[in-house]
Amino acid sequence: MEMSNYNFTDTQKESCAVSLMRDTVKELALRDTISYEDALLRFTNSKVYETLFDYDTGIWRESPDYLLNLYDYCNSKKTA
Repeated sequence: MEMSNYNFTDTQKESCAVSLMRDTVKELALRDTISYEDALLRFTNSKVYETLFDYDTGIWRESPDYLLNLYDYCNSKKTA
C-alpha cells in the first residue's frame, strides 16, 4: 500500500479512530453474540483501545478486521 505525503490533522485521525472503533465493536458484538454496549465496555478496557488513540502507532488507518485480530491477540496474551 502506498502512503501519501498528506499530513492528517489530529481531528481527522480522531474521526477515523472513532469510526474504526465503532465498526470493530459492532463486529465484536456480532461475533461474540453480546450487546453492543457489552462489546464497547470490553473494547474500551483493552490495551488496543489505548493504542488506537495513540495516533503515532498508525492503527487508526487500519481495518476493523485488523483491529479485532489485534484485540484478540492482546487478550490471548493477557490470559496466557
